[in-house]
Amino acid sequence: MNFVDEDLNYTNTKELPKEYLILKLRMTFNQILYEKEIISLDIYDKMQIHLFKKMDKILLEYKT
Repeated sequence: MNFVDEDLNYTNTKELPKEYLILKLRMTFNQILYEKEIISLDIYDKMQIHLFKKMDKILLEYKT
């Protein structure tokens, strides 16, 4: 699931839509919830995968 990380090397995030930055913020929030043991690992993983997919879709649309 490192597609997003690889694409960030070639993409300026400031040029991306605000939805992308919001998703990035949601990923950070998801990580904080997991670290504070508010959500389980299963929920954390599912949410991360869901967010990665949305971010990848935005990146693909941006590059075309």
